[in-house]
Amino acid sequence: MSQLDASISVFVNGFAHRWWILDEIVSFAECSQLIKGGLFLTVFFYLWFHSKEEAGKAEVTEKRSILLHTLLVCIPGIIVIRALALLLPFRPRPLFNPALHLRLAAGFNPYNFATWSSFPSDHAFLFFALATGMFLVNRKIGYFLYLYAALFIALPRLFLGIHYASDLAVGGLFGMGTASTANWARLRSWITRPAWRLQELSPGVFYGSLFFISIETAELYLPLWAAAHGTWKLIQLLQILVRR
Repeated sequence: MSQLDASISVFVNGFAHRWWILDEIVSFAECSQLIKGGLFLTVFFYLWFHSKEEAGKAEVTEKRSILLHTLLVCIPGIIVIRALALLLPFRPRPLFNPALHLRLAAGFNPYNFATWSSFPSDHAFLFFALATGMFLVNRKIGYFLYLYAALFIALPRLFLGIHYASDLAVGGLFGMGTASTANWARLRSWITRPAWRLQELSPGVFYGSLFFISIETAELYLPLWAAAHGTWKLIQLLQILVRR
């Protein structure tokens, strides 16, 4: 941990446990998927359908291709981020670092984070990746989402002691870089081609699948992680029963 990381965490967290209303607002912002993933995916679909009204067919196709590419590359990207958190040396959350003496904000339960490594931030990765993809389609909206991600996603995690500034910076930069691959026309075409083929075969299945992926993205894929974890536990239990 660098001295700069420690100084930033202590400074931002210094505003915690002073005004209960501020603590409650920040705690709500941190745990609410509605104002995080819900807002981002609402904007995603606004751009998806709004583009049809303001441009020609070729431009609409390109914009939708960028949006689809962004949504799809977030899936392997989040897997890489979480693999790094598991494989790299464990980094305790700032709130659990006794040397920093951080304050626990009112209304915040930190103990779900005790066993998760702090570095890098999957939240920063995902939301800065989504902001980047939408920036490539609409710059004004992209700038707004960058600012929103900084103020309502990254800053609360600093305030609450969930992440260091470097955790957020690395996650955010990796997200921006991942989504920026939408500028590579050949790669974008290769990644999105199966989805477009599915749309031609069955628009209903395509949009149903897009809706499902969008919900999972808004929830940071937590339901899928939970299902995978439960399946793995069931497999282990069955193996034990078979051996007996």
